[in-house]
Amino acid sequence: MGRLEDLKDNINEYFQSAELLFKQGLNNAAFMMYFKTLVAICDYILWRNLRILPDNHGERFRVLKLRYPDLYGVLSYYFPYYRDTYTKRVDDRILVAIRNDVIRLKEKVK
Repeated sequence: MGRLEDLKDNINEYFQSAELLFKQGLNNAAFMMYFKTLVAICDYILWRNLRILPDNHGERFRVLKLRYPDLYGVLSYYFPYYRDTYTKRVDDRILVAIRNDVIRLKEKVK
């Protein structure tokens, strides 16, 4: 299996996990998995189009900001909420928003 297929499998696995957690009302865990799905979608697009796989969030943000400002905007919007999930509860509206964005962006994975 190639790298692109592995990334696609990760996207699907993270998303399925997020959906299960969401349905169980485990909001912080669901948010974290939706965020991981979002990161995996970005990595998939970066690998598919540029053959770049970032080593960390900082590198990912730099490349996205330059090459994919729309994805950068989505990822950077949710990143502070992702960090906050370690010490705070995620707001229901933010959870639904990231879920909707992930569903929309999954369409870019072909």
